[in-house]
Amino acid sequence: MNPTARPVVDVARRSRWRWVGLPLLLLLLLVQMAASSARKSAAFDETYHLVSGYAYLHTGDPRLSWEHPPLAQVLSALPLLRMDGLAPFPFDHPAWQRGDGEAFVDDYLWLDNAARAAEMVWAGRWPLMLLTLLFGLGLFAAMYTSVGEWAAWLGLTLFILDPNVVANGRLIGNDLPMAGFMLLAVWRLGVYLQRPSWPNLLLAGGGAGLAVATKLSAGILAPMFVLLVVAYRPASGHVLSLPRRLLALVGMGLVAALVVWAVFGFEVGPVTASGVPLPAPTFLRGLPGVWRRIARGTPTFLLGRVSDTGWWYYFPAIFVLKTPLPTLVLLAVGAGVSVRRWRERALWWVPLVFYLVVASAGTLQIGYRYILPVLLFAIPLAAEGAARLRHARWARFGLILLLLWAAADAALVFPDHLSYANALAGGPDNSWRVFADMNVDWGQDLVALREYVDAHDLEDVRLAYFGSAYPSAYGVDARLLPSFSRLLVGAELFGFNPYTPDPGTYAISATSLHLGLIYDQQDLYAAFRDREPDARAGRSILIYEVEYPAGTPVDRTVVVGPGVSALTPEELGLVEGHRLVTKWSAAGGIVLAAGGPARYVVRDAVPEAGPVADVLAAGPVVDARPFLERIPAAAQPTTPEGEPVALPAAFDGGPALVGWSLAPETLVPGQSVTLVTYWRVAGPLPTPLAVFVHVLGSDGLPVTQWDGWPVAASGLEQGDVIVLAHPLPLPGELAGGTYTLQVGLYRPPHGPRLEVAGGDRLILDHLAVE
Repeated sequence: MNPTARPVVDVARRSRWRWVGLPLLLLLLLVQMAASSARKSAAFDETYHLVSGYAYLHTGDPRLSWEHPPLAQVLSALPLLRMDGLAPFPFDHPAWQRGDGEAFVDDYLWLDNAARAAEMVWAGRWPLMLLTLLFGLGLFAAMYTSVGEWAAWLGLTLFILDPNVVANGRLIGNDLPMAGFMLLAVWRLGVYLQRPSWPNLLLAGGGAGLAVATKLSAGILAPMFVLLVVAYRPASGHVLSLPRRLLALVGMGLVAALVVWAVFGFEVGPVTASGVPLPAPTFLRGLPGVWRRIARGTPTFLLGRVSDTGWWYYFPAIFVLKTPLPTLVLLAVGAGVSVRRWRERALWWVPLVFYLVVASAGTLQIGYRYILPVLLFAIPLAAEGAARLRHARWARFGLILLLLWAAADAALVFPDHLSYANALAGGPDNSWRVFADMNVDWGQDLVALREYVDAHDLEDVRLAYFGSAYPSAYGVDARLLPSFSRLLVGAELFGFNPYTPDPGTYAISATSLHLGLIYDQQDLYAAFRDREPDARAGRSILIYEVEYPAGTPVDRTVVVGPGVSALTPEELGLVEGHRLVTKWSAAGGIVLAAGGPARYVVRDAVPEAGPVADVLAAGPVVDARPFLERIPAAAQPTTPEGEPVALPAAFDGGPALVGWSLAPETLVPGQSVTLVTYWRVAGPLPTPLAVFVHVLGSDGLPVTQWDGWPVAASGLEQGDVIVLAHPLPLPGELAGGTYTLQVGLYRPPHGPRLEVAGGDRLILDHLAVE
């Protein structure tokens, strides 16, 4: 028998396994990412990256990519170039002109492309999911060439079953791409130190450049490479001289800089007001901004505690609590068996330790995604350690159990990989109690919320959403509570009552629950923290049903000026065991409570007309009902065709106009008149809502106008009267003649108008100017 036959057969068999096994494992990863992606709404930063990349592809101008280099953004935006029917690129948009990424993204994605926004996000995820597969293949190759095939298979299996990889691999973002390019760059550095050559130098420098062109944090590769060329010793024993190693690093740095410049389109221009042209000015301008962002930090939550600056142990803690336990066990084994060969294994443990230490020294501590490089460097170390013990029968049995455990973890957390926590943290069902921000909640569960609302046939849901997506794009119609949503401005933010919220269904993101508005009012949802949620939407949005026992005493407070949450319970008159109903208005408005006596906390200007002065003169606590019979009606309103409309004039789905007054009654060019309107609440008001007041000339064009609604819908009760002052400055060149005053209601920002019997607009009267 030929002694060489068996090795030839084994090699052929292993080759076939690679051709079959690698695609199957990578396909399993892709299925996990794609299937879970279909169940998840846009996460917080995805919209920014997607539209910034599309803007760069469409214009060749990287102005929106100053904070985050554009490589991953451009990759994600490639499918958008083939999508028909997208809104034209708004070159004249003010936010584009000034490089305001957040405002531009918000308008272009969620308003201009409202009907296709969710589809655009879905399409933009695919290139980065495919890139994640390439990183898996690169990880296999790196381990295959450095620690052997058996470890390579094990490491790839840990990679594809890791919920953190699945979660971040399907996101439009730069964290996993940066980590993947860092891993490839370090691997090729190790290959260069074993086999010095120009191709290996170019690959190491190119990998580093791609990492930096993905995220500025990859700049840590510079000191990391220096540490590696000092500490790492190849197993072959071949060691380059230190001067040659350092010279190679310079060459790699030049290659990396060239790659970054190429990603920025070989842009040349001034960085500062000095006007000196430099390469990649957008990249260079972003460096100090990112440094300031890192130095400023972000309030964070961990294990029931909140900190504005973080803790030295934050990243080690979340690594231990969010990395699958099978990987941690194997990492401990790998670290133990590698101690004697620490210089050979430096290629993995030096980046792991160095990155973790540097990250822990910073104050920007908001999620596991910031330490994904630690995970990717931990996997080879874990896999190699396990591979060294594979010949022991007990070790093989234990390894099989660990892999089955990892597979069960991956299956049970589906599709909520972003909210994964291991058994040390109580599992993914408990992650909302332990973590906040992207460790558990990054705005990804609007699809689950829509399904919950539909399944329970809910018509009025209040949502404190931590995310950048528009809930309506995912079929969620909710009243927005104070949160990070850019849809929420003004009245509802200031009118929210955090002490005794209105009865109803509340959907509160875990981050909002623990951190409120993060930078302000962190206790905004403290009333819910000690309650067990009634349900969950996904694993990040908590559902609470708020109701009060029959017979609970009800007190009322009307606030004008400061937000309700900015006032103390004592200032609001909160009594233990009572329900406090609060009604809020900004300056220029006030709510007259019709449900009974109310405390009036007036810290800003109110309309000086009708019953308002009488109510406020009666004392801090007064029953306004007797005064509500004195609402003035200067004249009967008419339809656009001149038909009279009886007061009260009820708007469909909104309040009823019950009166109005104008002062002065004669229009004088260059001066102002103030219209005061009175609106009676008949039921829950839609949000957002606005009044429009137009003074039209004989040509039908407005000469002055007022728009707004400075009153919170929360806390309003049937019969309450809202009084609003509408100052109308008149142009100095106003000509004599007849002018028409129009009043109506609409849903901002672009309609529709609310209809009223007799027409969708009310013409109050024709006013003559002398």
